[in-house]
Amino acid sequence: MSGRQYVIFGNHSLFGHFDWANTGYSHDGIMFSYSTKTFDSYLGWFRSSETDLLQGAPVGSLNANIAGCNNSSPGSACSAAQRNGSPDGSADADMFIFYNQIKSVPGFLIEPYYVLYINNMAAGVNSDSLGAAKHADQIRHMFGGRIEMRKGNWDIITENAWQTGRMGSGLANANQSAQNQRNITINAWATRNWLGYTAYNLKWKPRLAFGLDYASGDGQANCATNSGTNVATATTGMTCRTANTFENFFPTNHIHMGYADIIAWKNMFAPQANFQFRPTERDHFEFWYMSMNLASARDNWYRAAQGPYVWSKTNNTKTHIGDEYDFT
Repeated sequence: MSGRQYVIFGNHSLFGHFDWANTGYSHDGIMFSYSTKTFDSYLGWFRSSETDLLQGAPVGSLNANIAGCNNSSPGSACSAAQRNGSPDGSADADMFIFYNQIKSVPGFLIEPYYVLYINNMAAGVNSDSLGAAKHADQIRHMFGGRIEMRKGNWDIITENAWQTGRMGSGLANANQSAQNQRNITINAWATRNWLGYTAYNLKWKPRLAFGLDYASGDGQANCATNSGTNVATATTGMTCRTANTFENFFPTNHIHMGYADIIAWKNMFAPQANFQFRPTERDHFEFWYMSMNLASARDNWYRAAQGPYVWSKTNNTKTHIGDEYDFT
């Protein structure tokens, strides 16, 4: 498949259509697939930022969710400085996905994957924090997997991912330029888990489930910023060393973390509980509770669109940011 398309894998934790938005996520690229009775494999290449051509909404929705030249004016081509001086478009942003489904184990679905994200744009394009969505001037590798088990009355879902690579802080000192340094090591990870029990023998088929989501943050995420404005390191009093904020890529977040869409799977810790039942074939009732917390108090609160929702101060010590109760 080639051209503009949805990219949906697993249960939308990292790649979904985000149809809660008016236009959702879609991508320009090409996808190859190979399917058998025992396994499926997908290999895709997608361009999320094209720097030498006029480009509207590269992912279909929410321009701020990618590193673009002028997100306030979709369709603007990039300047030479934003392309790191490259005239031929080599400063683009590309995403490569290798996703697999192993179906040969009874009662299990096993999905190992690898993602490579390369953004060659100048580090200052969107360096509002080290946790900025699709931060410019980076090479990010993600290794992960998802396992789903359904046996008898029990169901278990676990997904774990680790990210590594290099990225630029967007800051300059006396000995280096702010552009194209990749002077910071990426080290981030996330886990998503659910354990559920359904009483199929009862008329209303009640189900009780408990979940735990975690995605790493960075205590120095704002080393390059001050309330969202690029400043010198001396102003914040911190030195940019590592990038530990997990990159949530393009998910459908409210499926996992509440329909208010006020938290992303990045710098977060969220225990959850869910209870549902079906009085008839046409009726479904569901109660859902989530406690929202920051994984790192000095990293930002990020919302479902991936950008900072509330900036954390460098001396912040509070991690609990709220609770969400949903009834459907």
